[in-house]
Amino acid sequence: MSKKEKLTLIISRSVDSPARRYRISHAFLMTVGTALIVLFSSFVSSTLHYYRMWKKTSDYQLLKVEADRFRKDNEAFQLATGQLGEKISLLEVASKKLEILSGINREGLGGVGGPSSSDNPLLSLDARSLIRHFKSLERKRISLHTKLRQLQDIYNTGTILLAATPAIMPVRGYPSGRFGYRLDPFSGERQFHPGIDISAPRGNAVTATADAVVVFARRKLGYGKLVVLEHRFGISTLYGHLNGFTVKREQKVKKGDIIGYVGSTGRTTGAHLHYEVRLKGQPLNPLRFFRD
Repeated sequence: MSKKEKLTLIISRSVDSPARRYRISHAFLMTVGTALIVLFSSFVSSTLHYYRMWKKTSDYQLLKVEADRFRKDNEAFQLATGQLGEKISLLEVASKKLEILSGINREGLGGVGGPSSSDNPLLSLDARSLIRHFKSLERKRISLHTKLRQLQDIYNTGTILLAATPAIMPVRGYPSGRFGYRLDPFSGERQFHPGIDISAPRGNAVTATADAVVVFARRKLGYGKLVVLEHRFGISTLYGHLNGFTVKREQKVKKGDIIGYVGSTGRTTGAHLHYEVRLKGQPLNPLRFFRD
């Protein structure tokens, strides 16, 4: 069809009704076709543009959620690392104190502690460096924890040994008879004296010189009224010539507990306390144990 020719469009509602004729020029058809193509292209372009924008918005929201989660995880990791560092510092101080209390380190604790820095050095570390730092701190924490347990065992053993060591005076007084060989006050002959004599007024309190269990509390020839305490590590102490005692056999006592009173029962010339320290039955000089 040439540009001058026109298209005839016949429209009839039924066979009997008259038909209507419409003559449509070629230019009009071209214009309508072009308009339809433009409209369709615009619709497709708008649809694609909207889809791309929706996709970008959705990806942005996902990235934002992921970034927030990563930021929170990083902050939590930094907090955990800081707390671990503080725990390690406390472990180091506790380890130092236990070394001193256990007698391993005799140089003294010296100054420890101080204000923490307001600038957190962990904030300058990237994720990989932060993980390496955290693993290093965890290894150090495990090492310090093991060391602390060993020191705690040493300290506990030392504490038990100290509590079981007769290291205090059993009564207030002054020495009137030394440990070792001496002239017997009754016979005048040279004899071995297995303890020391501490002169004190009759009735003065006599105390246990260490934690122990009472294994003897009655009269014995030569000792008069006698209390014998059994400590740990094979150590025992004897308290003789008592006026009376306040404990009974199998009773547990603590260092400093009153076990009796000064008297002059048994083989004695006057009121005093006869005190012995024995290791597995062998007498030792009690003066070697006194800290005061």
